[in-house]
Amino acid sequence: MLINIILGFILPWISGVYLYKRARVLFYTVVPITALFSVTGNQLGVQLGFWLLIPEEKITLINTIFIDFGYNPIIAAWFIYFLYMRQISRWIMYSLFMVILNGLEIYALSIDKIIYDHGWNILYSAITYGMGLILIDWYFFHFKKAMKSFSKLS
Repeated sequence: MLINIILGFILPWISGVYLYKRARVLFYTVVPITALFSVTGNQLGVQLGFWLLIPEEKITLINTIFIDFGYNPIIAAWFIYFLYMRQISRWIMYSLFMVILNGLEIYALSIDKIIYDHGWNILYSAITYGMGLILIDWYFFHFKKAMKSFSKLS
């Protein structure tokens, strides 16, 4: 469990502190909504038996909580930072983050930190990560648009 805490929560938040100094708005917008999506998706996957994170705890929420509040939200914040604040090409960012996310997933599979079941496989994970990136991109795009409309009211 200690390795899950370090890799899934502490290390991501170290980079998150660095990012916070550059783009605080992401920690009030992207990070909370990504944590919500992550908890929901991971709990569905675990409860339906599609995947299992090792070590398995009696309280299933504990299995994914460090990833749900660490790794996934911070990855999403970096994705939006590069996409909107550094304005790097969408194709480059989507491609790069898909490689990073799936590469780390494959690594976790190879060291038995994740076990797939009930027909789940890396392709489904890749599709899920892609949908997550699209959802976060869509959310932040509409957030920015709403803020522009809101500022015109003042």
